[in-house]
Amino acid sequence: MKNKWLNIILIICMIIMQRVVIQMSGYEVYQLPFASTLFIFDNPTSNLVQILYAYIPLPFVLFYFSGNAREITTGYGKLWLIRSYSRERLYLKNAILSAAKLACIVIGQTIIFLLCDGTWNNLSSIKLIQVIVTYFVGVWALVQLQFLLELFMDASISNIFVNIFLVVSLIIGNNVLINRDLSRIGVMLFPNMLFGTRSGIIYQKNIYVRYETSIIYVIILLVVLNIISIIKYKKTDIY
Repeated sequence: MKNKWLNIILIICMIIMQRVVIQMSGYEVYQLPFASTLFIFDNPTSNLVQILYAYIPLPFVLFYFSGNAREITTGYGKLWLIRSYSRERLYLKNAILSAAKLACIVIGQTIIFLLCDGTWNNLSSIKLIQVIVTYFVGVWALVQLQFLLELFMDASISNIFVNIFLVVSLIIGNNVLINRDLSRIGVMLFPNMLFGTRSGIIYQKNIYVRYETSIIYVIILLVVLNIISIIKYKKTDIY
């Protein structure tokens, strides 16, 4: 059984580690680099290192939310349904609670990265807000994708699948986002859109993505994931 508090401590430790390694890396980055900066270099090794830095806390965040589907399809879910909850209401309650918990994690991450960040390139207030909101929406989409997959398979397998999808998407993004004809593939692999230099918030040479397109796509994807999850959950046995 997962220890939620232990997982929270691990998330905090990984965020601090992420802050330290980015600070010591020597790369030129923007404020809130966990969400703003994932450059595409000519050097494949540098690209992999940057992906590693961006990835550090995410497996722990995803693991924290792993098993959410099981909670509303076993005893917990049955108890609430007995109390006259509709399945839609129970699902939305769970999704909103997950969003609130994730918002707390992202806010904490933002605070840790804003402390003594004078060595990083400044962003305007509007861009900072865009960076934080887009990162939050993108990670929430990953959490809801994991939830949806849990309705079809074991939670541990769903967690592994989403982590692999995240890393592979960023690696593929290194090649397709710099190609005008293939850049849409990078947008469709939405984990790329978590980062300001890939989503169009922050200018990066040879990145052919508009921010308006990327944020609308991720929001629509998040809505679709929730709709499919509700449909599947309504057909799932509660025991």
